Amino acid sequence: MNNGQWPILYIHGFRGGDYTTEKMIESALKCDGKQPDEFLKATIDWKGKVIYEGAWTKDEHPIVQVVFQNKWVGSNQMEYWLVKLLFDLRLKHEFTTYDAIGHSLGAVALVLVNLREKMRPYMPRLKKLVLIAGPFNGIIGLGDLPNINQIKPDGRPTFMSPTYFRIFVNRKNISDDLRVLNIYGNVGDQSNSDKYISVTSAKSISYILKPHVKEYTEYLIKGSNAEHSMLHDDSEILDMVNGFIYYNPLS
Repeated sequence: MNNGQWPILYIHGFRGGDYTTEKMIESALKCDGKQPDEFLKATIDWKGKVIYEGAWTKDEHPIVQVVFQNKWVGSNQMEYWLVKLLFDLRLKHEFTTYDAIGHSLGAVALVLVNLREKMRPYMPRLKKLVLIAGPFNGIIGLGDLPNINQIKPDGRPTFMSPTYFRIFVNRKNISDDLRVLNIYGNVGDQSNSDKYISVTSAKSISYILKPHVKEYTEYLIKGSNAEHSMLHDDSEILDMVNGFIYYNPLS
């Protein structure tokens, strides 16, 4: 048990699983000088019970892979279970800060989790957050259509989905010392999307986060590698994520 530890959580999205974050974790383990099996896997079953496998390492940055057994769970349920997981992990390992990487709906859930921090003093504090292909303002065919919603000159989206509006009205609860890297894709067709998430939906979170967090950076990747389910395995993105997490010291 080490009070100075600073774990890193990897969260998949809708219809995802351990395979979603597998390449990211493999890359992070190499970056941090760990062996391939030196991470903790936390599987949350259909009833919210956590099943732990693997190891919580004794180094500064234990890696935790979070897997939802219910692949079709929504962002609100993800948020609820993640909060419970964070409290359970803190009780076991006594850390106070953590970083997190979320793909797709997992990215949305992590932002929702952060809205709770200021109201819960015992909750671990999120310091670095990587968002990959987050559907913050709808999914194509589910609350969003190609090239309909637009980003205004001030960064505000023309339309707000219910989830986006919830984050927007609670934006003062966003951590002011949070550092964010937002990555999203455009495959280059007429949809201006990664085939599932429009650039507008993924980019619109900047209107909420940028004025409130300590640092906000976004990156658009273009071309065939920008497809939604390929973004979490792209070597360029893996290097970018590891650089942000491991080689970007807090000031």
